[in-house]
Amino acid sequence: MRRSCLGKNRLIFLHLFVGSTVSFSFITGALADEIGYDTLVARLSGQAIPNGAGINVAQVEAGGDGTAANYGPNLIAPEFSGKTFLPQSGVPTVSWHANTVAQSFYSNTASIAGGVTQIYLWEANSFINSVLKYGQGASISPALPLSNALKIYNNSWIGGASGSTPTAVDNEILRRADFAMNRDDTLYMVGMNNGATAPTYPLMAMGYHGLSVGLMDGNHSHGDVPAGGDGVGRMKPEIVAPGALTSWATPVVSSVAALLFQTAATHPSVSINPNADETTVIKAVMMAGARHRAGWTNNPATSGVTRGLTVKPLDPIYGVDVVNVDRSHRILTGGERDGVATPAVTFAPPAGWDFEVIPSGATRYWRIRTSQTIPELSVVATWNRSLLTSISVPTVADINLTLLRLDSTGGIWSLEADQGAAYFSGGNVASRSTVDNVEHLYVKNLVAGDYLIEVKRIGTATTATSFALAWIMPPMIGDLNQDGRVDGIDLTTLLSGWGGSSGDVNGDGNTDGLDLAGLLSNWG
Repeated sequence: MRRSCLGKNRLIFLHLFVGSTVSFSFITGALADEIGYDTLVARLSGQAIPNGAGINVAQVEAGGDGTAANYGPNLIAPEFSGKTFLPQSGVPTVSWHANTVAQSFYSNTASIAGGVTQIYLWEANSFINSVLKYGQGASISPALPLSNALKIYNNSWIGGASGSTPTAVDNEILRRADFAMNRDDTLYMVGMNNGATAPTYPLMAMGYHGLSVGLMDGNHSHGDVPAGGDGVGRMKPEIVAPGALTSWATPVVSSVAALLFQTAATHPSVSINPNADETTVIKAVMMAGARHRAGWTNNPATSGVTRGLTVKPLDPIYGVDVVNVDRSHRILTGGERDGVATPAVTFAPPAGWDFEVIPSGATRYWRIRTSQTIPELSVVATWNRSLLTSISVPTVADINLTLLRLDSTGGIWSLEADQGAAYFSGGNVASRSTVDNVEHLYVKNLVAGDYLIEVKRIGTATTATSFALAWIMPPMIGDLNQDGRVDGIDLTTLLSGWGGSSGDVNGDGNTDGLDLAGLLSNWG
């Protein structure tokens, strides 16, 4: 890896390896299956498959070979036909690194987001200075997006003003990036350093509002934000993806985001909701929808009075684990379900989300039901920090996330401590970090019953905070009204849609005997 020293405000460490051979990884074949794309295509058989159409993106690249102009993909390559490139840092020369990122991000041949057609290009130092407006004073805010459809900024580079130790310079750049994401409702995907023992550089991984990306094999830097950075002790990375290097895994996550932003904008039952494309919603949906592999853990206590509690919401190496477009799509299209201040009577669906504003000391609840033991329940809450200006010292809300049990009389019971062993076999039912802006529940083998997801805002600060919540558990085949039971209500819905699609159980677009058989297999 090489350091690029290019003069005033040139802060970049190149996020690539130099050697005689280069490993490339694109989202085709087995890699598409790893991120749930094949499952998504099969599930949506006969329906339109999202491909990122209508979503504009940005690709930010460190200038290669010590040359600032070396930051662009091959703009005339056939795999990018139909794309409109809008370079913002001068006329780019072709960078093999930028070209490989582009292939995984939005190419017609190797990306799930081939429908993306408008791409803004920046060299990283130019981006820091001309877009984030680093070093120009508190009265100068970051530049506004060049398009309302510009939602995703891919950052497959790393950097730091003084190496891997965060400084005031790094903190200002990250605050400006978070300010811009919060103001503009955009999302930055940022790569970690390569190498399991390599240092974590402040830029851009140590921000709050983006998604930091590692590798499925764990060969990336990881750990807590160290002294000198904002939010010491926060966990990085937050998600992982397939790829030989984090530079290639990061655009995989960006491509998944493109499909979800498109779904939020075009899906008939989702696009009518203005909250669906909130950045925190998409981030929560992606994190809750991640595929947790065997061995994943956020290290909750396994016995005693704190069984099921963690104060570190993520796996220390893999974050929430492998990005999964199918599971995240299910959550997003499950729709928004409003939390309530007192335990709800109505049930949330097996997959869904919410976007709420919560004052200090307040609590919100969502009621879920399962009529059989389910292998997993994944829940994520995430929120942004508050910055009055783009360089001011931010404030961060403290929010706790807990799963509670409801008995047959409506009584509410804690699942923490050894008493919870009768209701779940492993994982965590409480996530209570005091520094992270994400909390995560991952519950294994949750027994049949009624439960409450509880979000509680801690502290006495008067400023209300918006947050996003997303959850997913296995769907009950035949549970058409998503109340956690397969019964006469569902049968009536199926029969009323016979020959059409409104009672479709198996997702093939038709309501017929196959759907009736599936419903009856779970009757009761």
